[in-house]
Amino acid sequence: MFERTIRSVTLYFEREGLGRILSRITRIRRVNEESFHDVRNRSIGLNPADTKKPWAAFHRRPYLLIHEIGHHFAEVVLTRGDRKRFVGLFGDYDAPYRRAPKPRVADADHVSRYAMTHPAEDFAETFAVCLWRSWEPDAVDRLLSGKSAQCRRKVSTVRHLLDSVKSPVPAAPIRASPRRAQKAGRA
Repeated sequence: MFERTIRSVTLYFEREGLGRILSRITRIRRVNEESFHDVRNRSIGLNPADTKKPWAAFHRRPYLLIHEIGHHFAEVVLTRGDRKRFVGLFGDYDAPYRRAPKPRVADADHVSRYAMTHPAEDFAETFAVCLWRSWEPDAVDRLLSGKSAQCRRKVSTVRHLLDSVKSPVPAAPIRASPRRAQKAGRA
């Protein structure tokens, strides 16, 4: 189900010189619980139902995967010191995760309602919107046109972070869940 999404996002990251960001992710799998990233096990779990939830900025499978890669980027590529430098902009990424209720509308300082729930989600949503510009530029422009200077500063900051890690290093192969491969007759 997500194989095509994984392939297209991986190719996009490689084409943009961002393959290094994916190099420590070894597995992406479909899950029935909320989508997640797991730095310790170097994996991402994606739930297709999460694309139907109304609080993310965009509701597409590649966007969902890019959002989870945003968490991976913040926790693996950036250091704790890097994250602390952005506390004034995003809030404390490393604060205990007590997600706030999802508001009815996004305020002007956040790219989405989900970004308002915790600084980690603010960073990951901003990361995803920043990269989503290549997929749906007009939609991102419309989204950002009504946002504050602070929100646009967040997007610009993430863009500069991404530019600083660009290299021609290809992404390591990411495998789908073994169970999914067996069902498809590929294992």
